[in-house]
Amino acid sequence: MSEWLVVGLDIGVHWPTVETRVHFEGKEILLRPETDRLSPSVVFRYEPPMRQEEALHLLRRFLSSLTWVEGGHLREIMVTGGSHPIGVGKGPMARLINPKFRVDYLPGPADTKARLALALYREALGLDSVPYQFLGFYKIINICHKDGTAQKAWINNKVDKLEDHIALQRLTELRQKGEDVGNYLYESGRCAMAHAFSDSIIDPDNPEDTKRLAEDLRLMKALAAYAVEHELGVRSVGTIWHEHLYELEGFHGLLGGDVLAMLKSKQALTLEEIPSLPRLSVRLRDYALFGAFENLRAKPVAAESGRLILRCVSDDELLDAALGLNFAGERLEFDPVHGVAIYDDGSVISAEKALHRVRLVQGLYSNGQLEVWDSEQEILLGRCDPFIPVNVDLKATDENLERIASAVLAEIERRRVASSGPTLAVE
Repeated sequence: MSEWLVVGLDIGVHWPTVETRVHFEGKEILLRPETDRLSPSVVFRYEPPMRQEEALHLLRRFLSSLTWVEGGHLREIMVTGGSHPIGVGKGPMARLINPKFRVDYLPGPADTKARLALALYREALGLDSVPYQFLGFYKIINICHKDGTAQKAWINNKVDKLEDHIALQRLTELRQKGEDVGNYLYESGRCAMAHAFSDSIIDPDNPEDTKRLAEDLRLMKALAAYAVEHELGVRSVGTIWHEHLYELEGFHGLLGGDVLAMLKSKQALTLEEIPSLPRLSVRLRDYALFGAFENLRAKPVAAESGRLILRCVSDDELLDAALGLNFAGERLEFDPVHGVAIYDDGSVISAEKALHRVRLVQGLYSNGQLEVWDSEQEILLGRCDPFIPVNVDLKATDENLERIASAVLAEIERRRVASSGPTLAVE
C-alpha cells in the first residue's frame, strides 16, 4: 500500500501557483502552491520496500538541488505523511510566487560528496543566523579538504577566480588590511565560530563581531559555490546559461554521435548522412499554439560550417520556414520575419497563417522564448533564452504589429464571407 510524505516549507524562492510535477532521480515529486491556509509544500508518493526515511532523504536531496538552482532558501517547517497527502498549515508570512514557474535545470549528482555539499548549501541558506550560515558554507570546503592547512591553501589559490562582485569587493578590503585571506577566514571565521574556548571567538552579542562576519559571509558563500561547481562538478545555473546547450539538446540524440561530431567540428557532410527527422512544431513558451507552425515536415537542405539548415513545410505547402541548427555554436536559429514564407492562394487558411506569423513575431518581440518540439512525441527538442530586441521602439513596433494583425483579421473575415471552406482556429 502506498504512503505519502509531505514536507511543509518556508520558502525564499519563487514558487508555482498551481500544482506542478517535477521528475527527480527517476521519481515524481509534486510541488503544491501556498494558499490562504496552507504552506507551500512538496509531496512524494512511495511504496514499500521504500521506507519513510529513504523517501525523506530523496525529498531533501531534491530540495537541495532546487535550492542550488533557485538561489534562495527552502526551509523545512514540518515533515508529515501517511495514507493521504495532507496539507501543512501556516502562520502569517510573505509570499514569493511565480505563476510561470518551470524547472529547466535540476542537478542530480550521484557522487555522495556532491550530494552532501548541496545539502549543506541548502541548510546554510535556510539559517537565520549569520555565524552559522558562515560555518555551514565553510563545511563545504571541509568536504573537499580535510585539514586547516589544506583549506587555507585552497582558499588562497581559488579566491581570485570568484566572479561575485560583492565577494571580490570584500576580498579587496581584506587584502588592503594586510590579511592572508585563507588564514583569516579559517581562524577568524571558521575556528572562531566553531570553538568557544580560545581567545578568538564570535560573540553573538558583540555588534563588531556580527558586522564583520556578515561582511565575510558573501565571500564565504562564493567560495562554497565555487567548490560545489568546480571541485564537486555540480554546474551552476550561470554555467548552464553560458553553455546554452539546451538550445539544441534534443537534436543531439536525433542525429546520433557520428553526425553530431562532424557538425560540431565543421567537417564536410552530405545530406544523405543526416537521419530522417520527426515533424516539428515552432512555439513560444507560455503562449497558445500557433497552428500554422504546428506539425511541419522537416527536411535538411544544407549542412555546412557546423550548421544544419532545415526546411519546415506545412502539409498544404502554404508555409515554408527555415530553421537553423548551429551545432558549432550550439545555437538554435529562427527568423520569423525573413525566414518564413507564406504563400497566399486567396484562401482563409493562408490568411490565418499570415496572422499566426504576426502573433508569433509579436510574442517574440515581447521577450518570448522560442521552442522547437517533436510534434509526434510532444518532446521539447530545443529552446532559446527570452528574445531581447536591440535598437527597437517596442511600443511603436507592437502597435504596428497590432495594426497589421487587425488588417489580416479583417481580410480573414472578408474571405470567410466569400467562402465556406475549412479554416484554422484564430484568436
